[in-house]
Amino acid sequence: MREITYREIEAKGALNRVQGMPFEWSLNPYVGCAHACSYCFARAYNARYRERDVGEAFDRNIEVRTNFVERLRRELQRRPEGSVAIGTATDPYQPIEGKYRLTRGCLEALADFPMPTSIITKGPLVVRDIELLQRLDAKADLTVYFSVPCVDEDIVRKTDPGTAPPRQRLRALRMLRDAGIDAAVLCMPVLPGITDSEESLNRAAKAASEAGATAFRHRPLKIDREIRDYYI
Repeated sequence: MREITYREIEAKGALNRVQGMPFEWSLNPYVGCAHACSYCFARAYNARYRERDVGEAFDRNIEVRTNFVERLRRELQRRPEGSVAIGTATDPYQPIEGKYRLTRGCLEALADFPMPTSIITKGPLVVRDIELLQRLDAKADLTVYFSVPCVDEDIVRKTDPGTAPPRQRLRALRMLRDAGIDAAVLCMPVLPGITDSEESLNRAAKAASEAGATAFRHRPLKIDREIRDYYI
């Protein structure tokens, strides 16, 4: 069992301006991620801009931005233009969200100050917020993207050791779809020599379709130099 340390900090801001992406803003209420996915590009971001180790400093030392929702509400009052993505550098529904409920607080703020929103997660905990997601969806475009790089649970236990099994993620997706919420699958990254076979991709696509996913997108692995040695 991996021992994880959580540290409460104060955020200087909430919304991050983004360039060259299909959204204009991102927000991440936590720093680091207990899901510990070996290929996560956010490890490189932490190494590059926060001078943190790409390994345990990322997935065993999680920072909780306790004032994040308060900061977000202040920034939303200025009515920023564009769309926002939640969970671009951390999973907003990693286990600690069950205690701190920062992601839920962000959704409540966005329901009060609506803007088009997307959520990226591997966490089935998202179903806790179905009614809130419906409220936001009634006011602005909303899509929840479930990251499911493959459906082989033996592989997932090695590459994504802190995550829920793919079947649980897809079950959560089905619950969101039954509630009328747009939910899609990101089969990313496709891992060379591991999940890049036609059979693996077809199994993932079939499982996504059966769960009711409104879209299925895949993309090959891109390794940043900061995490190349760690991943390999």
